[in-house]
Amino acid sequence: MTRELSRGTGTPPASTAAGSTGAHTGIARIRRRLGRPAIALLGLAGLAGCWVSPETGEGGSAGGAGGSGGGPPGAGSGETFGVLETAAPPGASGFVLRGTMPVPPGIFPRDDGQVALSVLDHDGMVAPTQMEVVSRYPRAEDGADVVELLAHVHRPPGAAVGDRVRYLVVDNPHDRFELKPTSAIKELMDTPGSLLLVARDVFGHQYGLDLYDFQNAQTRAWWRTSRNGEVARTVRTHGSLTPQSASVGPPSGALPHLMGVHAYLTAWAGEDALSLDLRIHNGHSGLDKSDPVDDPLGDLYFESIELWVPKAWQVLHQVSDPAVGQPHTVSSWTALPLVKKRTDGKMHYMPEQAQFHRRLVVVPKGQTAEGRRVADQEGLAFCQPGIAPRTGNDYCSWFSRHTPRFFPQNHRLPDLDHVGADYIRDKHASDLAYLSHLMESGEVGNFPMINPAMGWAHPWGSSYQGMTGGSEIYIFDGIPTAWAASRDGYRHYQLVHSMYTDRQPDVLFNKDGEPTQLKQWIIDGPSFDYVHMLFFQVLIKNSHDPFGFDQSPSFQRDWVASKGLKPDYQAALAGFMPIDFQHYTRATRSAKVLAWLGNDALSRDDLLMRAELLRLSYHMLPNGPGGGVIVSGMRADYDKVQEYPGMGFAFGRGEAWGLDAVNCAYAMGDPEWRDGIRPWYEDIADLVCQGQASCSGFIQSIISVKMLNGEFHVRQSIEQAITENALMGMLETVFRGADTGRTAQTEYVLEQTTSAMIGPMAWDSGIRGPWNYLAVGPKDKGQGTYCGGIPSGGGGNGADKFQVWSSFAYGYELTQDSRFLDRAAEALGGGDLHALVHASYLNNLENKAALLALVQDLY
Repeated sequence: MTRELSRGTGTPPASTAAGSTGAHTGIARIRRRLGRPAIALLGLAGLAGCWVSPETGEGGSAGGAGGSGGGPPGAGSGETFGVLETAAPPGASGFVLRGTMPVPPGIFPRDDGQVALSVLDHDGMVAPTQMEVVSRYPRAEDGADVVELLAHVHRPPGAAVGDRVRYLVVDNPHDRFELKPTSAIKELMDTPGSLLLVARDVFGHQYGLDLYDFQNAQTRAWWRTSRNGEVARTVRTHGSLTPQSASVGPPSGALPHLMGVHAYLTAWAGEDALSLDLRIHNGHSGLDKSDPVDDPLGDLYFESIELWVPKAWQVLHQVSDPAVGQPHTVSSWTALPLVKKRTDGKMHYMPEQAQFHRRLVVVPKGQTAEGRRVADQEGLAFCQPGIAPRTGNDYCSWFSRHTPRFFPQNHRLPDLDHVGADYIRDKHASDLAYLSHLMESGEVGNFPMINPAMGWAHPWGSSYQGMTGGSEIYIFDGIPTAWAASRDGYRHYQLVHSMYTDRQPDVLFNKDGEPTQLKQWIIDGPSFDYVHMLFFQVLIKNSHDPFGFDQSPSFQRDWVASKGLKPDYQAALAGFMPIDFQHYTRATRSAKVLAWLGNDALSRDDLLMRAELLRLSYHMLPNGPGGGVIVSGMRADYDKVQEYPGMGFAFGRGEAWGLDAVNCAYAMGDPEWRDGIRPWYEDIADLVCQGQASCSGFIQSIISVKMLNGEFHVRQSIEQAITENALMGMLETVFRGADTGRTAQTEYVLEQTTSAMIGPMAWDSGIRGPWNYLAVGPKDKGQGTYCGGIPSGGGGNGADKFQVWSSFAYGYELTQDSRFLDRAAEALGGGDLHALVHASYLNNLENKAALLALVQDLY
């Protein structure tokens, strides 16, 4: 077995940097930190402020247009938890309201299996309500920290389409009921072959997949249900497109399969509409060596991909694109080309490990308006802040100090009254219209929409994996969308998510549809366990290949090349490198917003895939039978820390953004997956604690010719801030309330690193901030590290005024040291911190969010 980090008690070293009182006061600090109550430790009694009694006198009924509270709770006699706001949709027969909301521990799931909360309709009566878990507290018994609420409600009388309407959420335990779909949807789902994905390869061979093959016990065992109640049911299926031809193999036969397909099918109460989100991928892992259905295909060529539905039905796109063809009749089906056959006779091209999304709605012909309501996310709601006038208590929301459960950092989000919800919604409507036009037309736009459509793909940004610059390198995201309850903002994230997916060829799925996992590739050697590959987000070229990429069938590729049938866009699309770990947040940010604000199943699975790729890349196992390790892996970092403990090591933005992705997956993961990954987290926590420079508090220590001419070991400020954010996410999502020792240990690490940012080594008042590049030690690591100051030439590239802002908040909340507030004001130009931080409005809000929220709490 591989050697593991010494875990011991998980406590920090006895000696601490100057000015620190050590970590033994960590738990006390938890209890007094502003805006971050230790809810998992204090229990429900510490959260009474999040529960408000039913109130009256807020101006009309609970669902009144523009109302912020409401009348009597009717049948819901419990306390009021919060309020969900949406824009009133069309239709008089009612609609599905759905939104996510943070909740105190112990609320849901309940031991008795009941649904804990209910939504009140506009008349104050309880509406049929369903609850689903979005994310969980670190401690399993505390249950969900964020839930999705779904209810069938009605538009208030007198409220026009588009008016802002609100619906109260109350404590009202009730039984869970099953969805009763409309008769049309039930017939569609009960009829085999109603939803077929059909593709043709380069020789014209046809491949098919029944997207809802309920008669197949094997594939049914792989289904995952993410919603299941009386308002909605979402099922994820997976399979591969398999040939209908008996002729398989060279010289002109079919491939063993074409793409893999995830289908996310959602039936809604009262709606003759079926949501159908598709992920089509060329990322088979080859895990099952006995079954060719999951064998990698390498770079793939194909003629077309179509969705077949019964003749009486039609398919609507969330946003169409130039690859979509005209519907046509095939026997008893209507076939919609999702990727139509090219008119020049050439093939389409899909790189190895590539994927793309399509968000569709299937409705009976003639019901286009109803289908567009579903496709356009009508009824999507957002929890909003508010105060009960009778009790003065907060509603549960992202903006309450009592339920700060947004993203893995679990930090309260700031209010944006100084910006204005109307301004935000108008901006989002404009942004959505612009991006929708580009996707529908396939045209080039302003940066980063600089690429035309390329067959099925319309990639976001430059082809370089790092896309130089700070754009979209965000600590937080989606805040204006949440504050303004902006459906258009949410829909814009869906489009950005799709375009990022088009340029991310790095996925690996097993035949059951799950991302391949590190544990599935471990070899039990005679002396130690190991994984036989060099893997860093993708398999390193010339590494041992356990997946079988080097054995993929080439006869169809060879034929395309020999006939000159490669598409004109191939070179451009093949040039896109997947967003790398150092910039991973670009590939995850939209999925994070869609998961936390919409409980989007497709996005949740994308985050899990991002997490598993990091786990395959960064672990403690050797990378071959000889015991060698990849230099970018955790084992190499461990070995370096053992050689030079307490002197910093190569832990920066790549490891941190990867850790952030795993934090997201952990927050939303099921208990079994979380239990399996806990030892990996313990290794991370111990490694960072042991590797952190004991005299200065800096974690990162690298040599780069790009920083200070490669003459020193250096830390980069943006990487320090990104690392602190990832560690905060690990602290709050994994350890807080579940592991007292590592909670204190990780708090200690964060106290030291954030204090180092404002300390005499990093901070230079002449530039009003911390040096972007800072020498933390001599080039020869054997000579030690710098402690109290830096040598001449040890600071460079000016001050970090982009990434650093939330670290001021994290540092203050951990230590209560007012120097963090003073330094933040200094970095903003000096003066009143409240005025300074609000003057930025939306500029760099994603990185300033924690500081803005803290200042709003303090002033």
